[in-house]
Amino acid sequence: MNRKALEDMFLAPGVSPWKTFLLEVHADGEPEEFLRDAFGNAAIRETEDRFLHSVVTPELEFTVDHLDSRFWSFHSNGSAAQMNAYLKAAVARRRDLDFVWLPSAHLRQIRRGTPPNWIKTEFRGQMALPLDEVQELAVTVRGRPAQDLLDVISGNSDFPYAISVSQLELAIADPDLGVVREAVNRFALFVAKGDSFALHQNVVQSVATRYRRLVEAAEHVALGIDAMDHADRDEGGGRLVGGPIELTFSRPLLELDRFVDNLLSSREPFRLWGIVGHPSGDYREVEAVDLHVGQRLRLEVSSEMVRIHLRRGGCGNTVARLVSNLQHHVDGGLTASDPEIQSQLAMQPIAA
Repeated sequence: MNRKALEDMFLAPGVSPWKTFLLEVHADGEPEEFLRDAFGNAAIRETEDRFLHSVVTPELEFTVDHLDSRFWSFHSNGSAAQMNAYLKAAVARRRDLDFVWLPSAHLRQIRRGTPPNWIKTEFRGQMALPLDEVQELAVTVRGRPAQDLLDVISGNSDFPYAISVSQLELAIADPDLGVVREAVNRFALFVAKGDSFALHQNVVQSVATRYRRLVEAAEHVALGIDAMDHADRDEGGGRLVGGPIELTFSRPLLELDRFVDNLLSSREPFRLWGIVGHPSGDYREVEAVDLHVGQRLRLEVSSEMVRIHLRRGGCGNTVARLVSNLQHHVDGGLTASDPEIQSQLAMQPIAA
């Protein structure tokens, strides 16, 4: 197996569309060792390329590309459902493996200047929102004006919080590389068909690059203590650096305690557990644990915002996961108060 063989598999006639999952990985040791530990019931095979490994299970075979040390691509032309189930089980067992949780704007700007063939929104707020608010809304718009129509709907609606993009498809053409049709969902699953594996890889990597900027922007403001720069080091001391990440809702929540209870229920989609301190009016302080990575978080919550205190060494993917799930279950129109995080959340296009 090498990259030419991957390309041949992608281009082979009569096969099902190509699937690529993008996952976030924290591998301390060798990638092969990580894969053997993560997928213990599978055969892990080396390839001619040191950045490619094959994972063979009784149900399917996929190839792992770990050229990007943090965001790995899992490729297969097998069943997307089987692949999703297998990877989801591995993610559930691991603290060092997680899905990529694309915010709505990241999906809407997969490729600058390329309108989607179709776009799907999906909002599921039954757990957190009362009947006085929109609890569920799913819209699929087909045709090249799909994104323009969605802008009109969200811009003129009294309920913009219920618009959250979950999936879309684009036909992408590059004069040097070729053409590829890409369907992408918010869990960074790419289903592709076309005449250019290189273009498919380019699309996946551009999404990873933009997502990395969001994750690293969150990590950049994580709270920590820096040693004071004294001439005499014996003086000791330190300074607090970083700050909270504040997410502002597009409208006040009607039932704050209902939202907080579901946020800290330990269940999907948030997978947070926490203890609420002394409640005060429209304000709650929470010491929480991200049950996926075992990471402690301090949260401040009101009807108008969620404030996240990410500690230094914490993973910014926790913030991205919370943002994505808040968009799909509470408020699709939330914004970040930090200009840099908001610019990455709102996905200002970058040069291709």
